[in-house]
Amino acid sequence: MLSKISLLGAIIFVVLLFWGGNQPEAAGLFQPPWDKVAHFTTFGVLALMLWVGFQGRWPLLIILLVGCVGALDEWRQTFLPGRTMSLGDFAMDMTAVVVVVGAMGIRAKLIK
Repeated sequence: MLSKISLLGAIIFVVLLFWGGNQPEAAGLFQPPWDKVAHFTTFGVLALMLWVGFQGRWPLLIILLVGCVGALDEWRQTFLPGRTMSLGDFAMDMTAVVVVVGAMGIRAKLIK
């Protein structure tokens, strides 16, 4: 049951990420270096929700899915006033997912 709730939460989280990112006030919401903290937190939480949703299976799929969301998020910003695509932001997205998936994988091995 928790896995289904977590997957639903991940879907809602992504929808809200894209909806919120389209709002005019999203431009410049977080100034450096806090923008990187926001990216790490956002994409780390998404990775964790997918980890719980997939019950610790398919870690590479989680990395791929979160990476696709991050890439799509950066790409769509090229079409929004006041927003720009940033490879640094995407790198932070990917760092977050790798850290979370890695930490959860180590945790799972320690618990066994």
